[in-house]
Amino acid sequence: MKMTLPARLSLGLVQILIAAFVLLPFFWMLSVSLKPAAEPFAIPARLWPDAPTFENYITAFRPEFRTYFLNSIIVSGATVIITTTLGLLAAYSFTRARLVLITALMSLVVLAQMFPHSAIIIPIYKMMRAADLLNTYLSLIIAYVSVTLPVAIWMLRGFLVNLPVSLEEAANIDGAGPVRVFWDIVVPLARPGVIATAVYVLIVTWQEFLFALSFTSTKDMRTLPVGLNDFIGQYGIRYGELMASSVMVSLPVVAVFFLLQRYFVAGLTAGAVKG
Repeated sequence: MKMTLPARLSLGLVQILIAAFVLLPFFWMLSVSLKPAAEPFAIPARLWPDAPTFENYITAFRPEFRTYFLNSIIVSGATVIITTTLGLLAAYSFTRARLVLITALMSLVVLAQMFPHSAIIIPIYKMMRAADLLNTYLSLIIAYVSVTLPVAIWMLRGFLVNLPVSLEEAANIDGAGPVRVFWDIVVPLARPGVIATAVYVLIVTWQEFLFALSFTSTKDMRTLPVGLNDFIGQYGIRYGELMASSVMVSLPVVAVFFLLQRYFVAGLTAGAVKG
């Protein structure tokens, strides 16, 4: 449908206003991170500092922050690998197996997405305590896999259901076994869906706070979201260092998203149109 020039201009203006509204908090976070200690409380408030400084970044990038960063990389990386692998295998089974039980299991997967983290954290905490896994990487990885796997299966199933079965049948006729068909045909074709799922899991686990706070008790096991609490004290908040840390926490995920956004969009829209 062809739009008139006034309609296009109006639509562009609305898009600019929405983008400004969404990005303003992030711009303010960056601005505060570059301000000296007393300037965030200056009256009148300035949107951009008069004399930007990186002192807050230097102070925030202390050894504890580097430990939190490493913990987040380990936990998020392991969760992405495990969830994406299990999700791809499960989604492939759901799309190719024609059994009533499989359909019922897929319904349970969709149902599992409806439970908020706060509703399942106590049972998971009790299981981790009984298994003596609290304050370990494994406890966080298991918890994150349990909450991201249903969504990963749902996303990957929407992508795999559109892959032509004829390619797999042709490979079977040529003598390829199920494992080779899956690895050489399904996995390469499902790459956009796999990358979209991996990006989603990374975003969820990188910024998750509730499980990380509940399952870790020492500083050497904290992840970045919990570690940011170090700048919130009993007698005040170090806003400059807090915003500097927030910027450093956000950059890796933002960079990954912009590098892989075309795969992310392709994976999310897969299955939206039947045909």
